[in-house]
Amino acid sequence: MNKSIYNPTVQEPFYHGHIYHEALLTYEQHLEKNHGEKMRTADPDDNTNWGALDWYKNGSMSFAEKEWPNFISHLRDCFKVHCGMGFYLKEDSTQYFYHSGSVPGLKGTFLLRSHIYIQHLAGVGMDEERFMKDLSKIGRW
Repeated sequence: MNKSIYNPTVQEPFYHGHIYHEALLTYEQHLEKNHGEKMRTADPDDNTNWGALDWYKNGSMSFAEKEWPNFISHLRDCFKVHCGMGFYLKEDSTQYFYHSGSVPGLKGTFLLRSHIYIQHLAGVGMDEERFMKDLSKIGRW
């Protein structure tokens, strides 16, 4: 088969950003957030550390822009609206932006951290109808 059989076309490239948010919660708060109620046990053999702190997912957002200046402007606006004042630290090879904020399902203000993933992508279009017809013939070629 040759490459042009499905008429591939490269679509206009764009920048894609994904912001991943985490909250520093106790194990008990994490369970309360996910289940909507405080989790307790009466089992005397329960050795769960309910007060252990760890980072738990607190949502994410993503967006795309065709032009780099628009992408940076959109990224700054996301942090202005959702993150407010904060500071950044590098942990291992990952950069995090630390700030305070709320956690859906919990009362109070919590320490949050956000990480940004940025990609420069381009979609590829093709003759999908022809491809699907050929795909249905797999095993019979």
